[in-house]
Amino acid sequence: MKYFFSTPVIDAQILEIKAKIKLSMNGIVADQLTNSGIIYKMNYGVSLPRIKEIAASYPKNHNLAQQLWALSIRETMIMATFLEQPSEFTVENANDWVTQFNHIEIIEQTCMHLFCKLSFANDLSCQWLQSDNNWTQITGFILSARIYKQLNSQELEFILKKGIELSTTSNLHLYKAIGLCLSRLCRISKEAATFISKEIEHNLTTDTLSCSYILEEVKQELLFLDIL
Repeated sequence: MKYFFSTPVIDAQILEIKAKIKLSMNGIVADQLTNSGIIYKMNYGVSLPRIKEIAASYPKNHNLAQQLWALSIRETMIMATFLEQPSEFTVENANDWVTQFNHIEIIEQTCMHLFCKLSFANDLSCQWLQSDNNWTQITGFILSARIYKQLNSQELEFILKKGIELSTTSNLHLYKAIGLCLSRLCRISKEAATFISKEIEHNLTTDTLSCSYILEEVKQELLFLDIL
Protein backbone atom coordinates (compact mmCIF):
# COMPACT_ATOMS: atom_id res chain seq x y z
CA MET A 1 0.00 0.00 0.00
CA LYS A 2 1.26 3.49 -0.88
CA TYR A 3 1.21 6.28 1.63
CA PHE A 4 1.10 9.93 0.67
CA PHE A 5 1.93 13.07 2.58
CA SER A 6 -1.31 14.99 2.89
CA THR A 7 -2.52 18.18 4.48
CA PRO A 8 -5.96 19.71 4.99
CA VAL A 9 -5.19 22.01 2.06
CA ILE A 10 -4.37 19.11 -0.28
CA ASP A 11 -7.42 17.15 0.87
CA ALA A 12 -9.61 20.19 0.17
CA GLN A 13 -8.01 20.69 -3.25
CA ILE A 14 -8.66 17.08 -4.25
CA LEU A 15 -12.31 17.33 -3.24
CA GLU A 16 -12.63 20.58 -5.17
CA ILE A 17 -10.93 19.14 -8.26
CA LYS A 18 -13.17 16.06 -8.25
CA ALA A 19 -16.25 18.29 -7.98
CA LYS A 20 -15.10 20.40 -10.94
CA ILE A 21 -14.46 17.28 -12.98
CA LYS A 22 -17.92 15.90 -12.31
CA LEU A 23 -19.50 19.23 -13.31
CA SER A 24 -17.56 19.08 -16.60
CA MET A 25 -18.27 15.44 -17.41
CA ASN A 26 -19.30 14.33 -20.90
CA GLY A 27 -20.72 10.82 -21.06
CA ILE A 28 -20.65 10.66 -24.86
CA VAL A 29 -16.93 11.43 -24.99
CA ALA A 30 -16.27 8.96 -22.18
CA ASP A 31 -18.03 6.22 -24.15
CA GLN A 32 -16.12 7.14 -27.31
CA LEU A 33 -12.79 6.90 -25.49
CA THR A 34 -13.73 3.54 -23.99
CA ASN A 35 -14.88 2.21 -27.37
CA SER A 36 -11.53 3.25 -28.89
CA GLY A 37 -9.65 1.20 -26.30
CA ILE A 38 -8.77 3.98 -23.86
CA ILE A 39 -9.67 2.32 -20.58
CA TYR A 40 -9.35 3.94 -17.15
CA LYS A 41 -10.64 2.86 -13.75
CA MET A 42 -13.00 5.84 -14.09
CA ASN A 43 -13.50 8.25 -16.98
CA TYR A 44 -15.71 11.35 -17.04
CA GLY A 45 -14.96 12.33 -20.64
CA VAL A 46 -13.80 15.84 -19.75
CA SER A 47 -12.01 17.60 -22.64
CA LEU A 48 -8.26 18.08 -22.46
CA PRO A 49 -8.52 21.90 -22.61
CA ARG A 50 -10.94 21.82 -19.66
CA ILE A 51 -8.61 19.55 -17.66
CA LYS A 52 -5.76 21.99 -18.33
CA GLU A 53 -8.00 24.89 -17.31
CA ILE A 54 -8.88 23.26 -13.99
CA ALA A 55 -5.24 22.39 -13.32
CA ALA A 56 -4.22 26.02 -13.93
CA SER A 57 -6.19 27.00 -10.82
CA TYR A 58 -3.72 25.21 -8.56
CA PRO A 59 0.02 25.59 -7.89
CA LYS A 60 2.32 22.73 -8.82
CA ASN A 61 2.67 20.38 -5.89
CA HIS A 62 4.35 16.97 -5.85
CA ASN A 63 2.15 15.50 -3.13
CA LEU A 64 -1.05 16.76 -4.72
CA ALA A 65 0.00 15.33 -8.10
CA GLN A 66 0.90 11.96 -6.62
CA GLN A 67 -2.49 11.66 -4.92
CA LEU A 68 -4.35 12.75 -8.05
CA TRP A 69 -2.49 10.09 -10.05
CA ALA A 70 -3.25 7.40 -7.48
CA LEU A 71 -7.00 7.98 -7.89
CA SER A 72 -6.73 6.26 -11.31
CA ILE A 73 -9.38 8.57 -12.75
CA ARG A 74 -8.62 9.70 -16.31
CA GLU A 75 -8.98 13.36 -15.54
CA THR A 76 -7.01 13.34 -12.28
CA MET A 77 -4.20 11.32 -13.86
CA ILE A 78 -3.86 13.78 -16.73
CA MET A 79 -4.13 16.68 -14.28
CA ALA A 80 -1.31 15.15 -12.26
CA THR A 81 0.99 15.57 -15.27
CA PHE A 82 0.32 19.33 -15.17
CA LEU A 83 0.64 19.73 -11.41
CA GLU A 84 3.68 17.55 -10.74
CA GLN A 85 6.93 19.29 -9.82
CA PRO A 86 9.59 17.95 -12.22
CA SER A 87 12.33 18.78 -9.71
CA GLU A 88 10.70 16.53 -7.10
CA PHE A 89 9.64 13.72 -9.44
CA THR A 90 12.09 10.84 -9.09
CA VAL A 91 13.27 8.01 -11.31
CA GLU A 92 11.31 5.69 -9.03
CA ASN A 93 8.17 7.75 -9.57
CA ALA A 94 8.65 7.59 -13.33
CA ASN A 95 9.20 3.84 -13.35
CA ASP A 96 6.11 3.39 -11.19
CA TRP A 97 3.93 5.46 -13.49
CA VAL A 98 5.13 3.81 -16.69
CA THR A 99 4.11 0.36 -15.41
CA GLN A 100 0.53 1.64 -15.25
CA PHE A 101 0.34 2.73 -18.89
CA ASN A 102 -2.03 0.69 -21.02
CA HIS A 103 -3.16 3.08 -23.75
CA ILE A 104 -1.77 5.84 -25.93
CA GLU A 105 -3.57 8.87 -24.47
CA ILE A 106 -1.99 8.79 -21.04
CA ILE A 107 1.44 8.08 -22.56
CA GLU A 108 1.21 11.11 -24.85
CA GLN A 109 -0.07 13.40 -22.12
CA THR A 110 2.55 12.32 -19.59
CA CYS A 111 5.44 12.60 -22.04
CA MET A 112 4.22 16.00 -23.23
CA HIS A 113 3.58 17.64 -19.88
CA LEU A 114 5.99 15.92 -17.48
CA PHE A 115 8.50 13.33 -18.65
CA CYS A 116 10.11 15.62 -21.24
CA LYS A 117 10.83 18.16 -18.46
CA LEU A 118 12.77 15.74 -16.26
CA SER A 119 16.53 16.19 -15.96
CA PHE A 120 16.95 12.43 -16.47
CA ALA A 121 14.58 12.14 -19.45
CA ASN A 122 17.34 10.93 -21.79
CA ASP A 123 18.22 8.04 -19.50
CA LEU A 124 14.56 7.10 -19.10
CA SER A 125 13.91 6.99 -22.82
CA CYS A 126 16.85 4.66 -23.48
CA GLN A 127 16.04 2.53 -20.44
CA TRP A 128 12.42 2.05 -21.45
CA LEU A 129 13.35 1.06 -24.99
CA GLN A 130 15.08 -1.97 -23.51
CA SER A 131 11.87 -3.19 -21.87
CA ASP A 132 9.96 -6.24 -23.11
CA ASN A 133 6.66 -4.45 -22.48
CA ASN A 134 5.18 -2.81 -25.58
CA TRP A 135 3.60 0.08 -23.68
CA THR A 136 6.92 0.87 -22.01
CA GLN A 137 8.70 0.72 -25.39
CA ILE A 138 6.07 3.03 -26.86
CA THR A 139 6.66 5.48 -24.02
CA GLY A 140 10.40 5.38 -24.70
CA PHE A 141 9.94 6.23 -28.37
CA ILE A 142 7.38 8.98 -27.75
CA LEU A 143 9.57 10.51 -25.06
CA SER A 144 12.59 10.35 -27.38
CA ALA A 145 10.59 12.18 -30.03
CA ARG A 146 9.81 14.90 -27.47
CA ILE A 147 13.41 15.41 -26.35
CA TYR A 148 15.19 14.88 -29.67
CA LYS A 149 17.01 18.22 -29.42
CA GLN A 150 18.90 17.15 -26.29
CA LEU A 151 19.95 13.66 -27.40
CA ASN A 152 23.64 13.02 -28.02
CA SER A 153 25.00 10.96 -30.90
CA GLN A 154 25.31 7.76 -28.86
CA GLU A 155 21.71 8.03 -27.68
CA LEU A 156 20.53 8.72 -31.23
CA GLU A 157 22.31 5.63 -32.54
CA PHE A 158 20.89 3.49 -29.73
CA ILE A 159 17.33 4.70 -30.33
CA LEU A 160 17.69 4.13 -34.06
CA LYS A 161 19.03 0.62 -33.41
CA LYS A 162 16.03 -0.20 -31.19
CA GLY A 163 13.65 1.26 -33.76
CA ILE A 164 15.07 -0.98 -36.46
CA GLU A 165 15.07 -3.97 -34.11
CA LEU A 166 11.37 -3.52 -33.29
CA SER A 167 10.28 -2.37 -36.75
CA THR A 168 8.54 -5.64 -37.68
CA THR A 169 6.12 -5.43 -34.77
CA SER A 170 2.42 -5.94 -35.42
CA ASN A 171 1.56 -3.53 -32.60
CA LEU A 172 -0.01 -0.48 -34.26
CA HIS A 173 0.87 1.98 -31.52
CA LEU A 174 4.45 0.72 -31.32
CA TYR A 175 5.28 1.07 -34.99
CA LYS A 176 3.53 4.44 -35.15
CA ALA A 177 5.67 5.56 -32.19
CA ILE A 178 8.81 4.32 -33.96
CA GLY A 179 7.81 6.20 -37.11
CA LEU A 180 7.19 9.38 -35.14
CA CYS A 181 10.45 9.05 -33.23
CA LEU A 182 12.73 8.34 -36.18
CA SER A 183 11.09 11.13 -38.16
CA ARG A 184 11.65 13.58 -35.33
CA LEU A 185 15.28 12.51 -34.95
CA CYS A 186 15.84 13.60 -38.54
CA ARG A 187 15.37 17.19 -37.34
CA ILE A 188 18.56 17.08 -35.27
CA SER A 189 20.74 17.83 -38.28
CA LYS A 190 21.14 17.07 -41.96
CA GLU A 191 23.87 14.58 -41.05
CA ALA A 192 21.56 12.79 -38.62
CA ALA A 193 18.76 12.70 -41.18
CA THR A 194 21.06 11.24 -43.84
CA PHE A 195 22.39 8.64 -41.40
CA ILE A 196 18.88 7.59 -40.31
CA SER A 197 17.64 7.44 -43.90
CA LYS A 198 20.50 5.19 -45.01
CA GLU A 199 20.18 2.90 -41.99
CA ILE A 200 16.47 2.24 -42.37
CA GLU A 201 16.65 1.86 -46.13
CA HIS A 202 19.35 -0.76 -45.61
CA ASN A 203 17.62 -2.62 -42.78
CA LEU A 204 13.88 -2.21 -43.42
CA THR A 205 11.84 -3.60 -46.28
CA THR A 206 8.28 -3.03 -47.47
CA ASP A 207 7.37 -6.65 -46.73
CA THR A 208 5.48 -5.69 -43.57
CA LEU A 209 2.92 -2.98 -42.88
CA SER A 210 4.94 -1.71 -39.95
CA CYS A 211 8.16 -1.27 -41.91
CA SER A 212 6.31 0.36 -44.79
CA TYR A 213 4.74 2.81 -42.37
CA ILE A 214 8.04 3.72 -40.73
CA LEU A 215 9.81 4.17 -44.08
CA GLU A 216 7.01 6.41 -45.35
CA GLU A 217 6.99 8.53 -42.18
CA VAL A 218 10.73 9.16 -42.43
CA LYS A 219 10.46 9.85 -46.16
CA GLN A 220 7.74 12.45 -45.62
CA GLU A 221 9.82 14.10 -42.90
CA LEU A 222 12.83 14.28 -45.20
CA LEU A 223 10.69 15.82 -47.93
CA PHE A 224 9.39 18.36 -45.39
CA LEU A 225 12.96 19.17 -44.36
CA ASP A 226 13.90 19.43 -48.06
CA ILE A 227 16.61 16.81 -47.64
CA LEU A 228 15.47 14.34 -50.30
